[in-house]
Amino acid sequence: MIAELYSLHRTELLKYCCMICGNVSDAEDLLQETFVKALSHPDFLEDLGERERRAWLYKVARNLFFDACRRRALEQNKMPRPEEAVEGGFSDVETAMLLSLLPPDAAELFRKRYFEGYSSRELAELYGLSPSGVRAALSRGRKELRESLKT
Repeated sequence: MIAELYSLHRTELLKYCCMICGNVSDAEDLLQETFVKALSHPDFLEDLGERERRAWLYKVARNLFFDACRRRALEQNKMPRPEEAVEGGFSDVETAMLLSLLPPDAAELFRKRYFEGYSSRELAELYGLSPSGVRAALSRGRKELRESLKT
């Protein structure tokens, strides 16, 4: 069953891993760790439907990525201190982790609106949307973040 999962989801999961890791080498390592984790949970995966297995793989990859980020920061002894938090109250690492939960276009919109100070009107002109369309996209992004953080 794991071999079937691998052949079915390898390509799209590798693209996702590349997106969050930023390079192919780390993405391939993350993909491998994800499927090693799947090998250790065959009974659990057997009970899931196809869509749930796919979702589980993505969630495991995301969690492994976050674990690696935390581990790397601790190893380099560069864990941001609370006083290094940005205006929104999150450190740079926490902000990057949160934004990685969003699709790239939504993450860019968030970054420009909440961290660079663009207004809805300015973003609307920049992206060819209406100001209400920008606010709606930001609202969907916030909802997506809430849902991602619940799990």
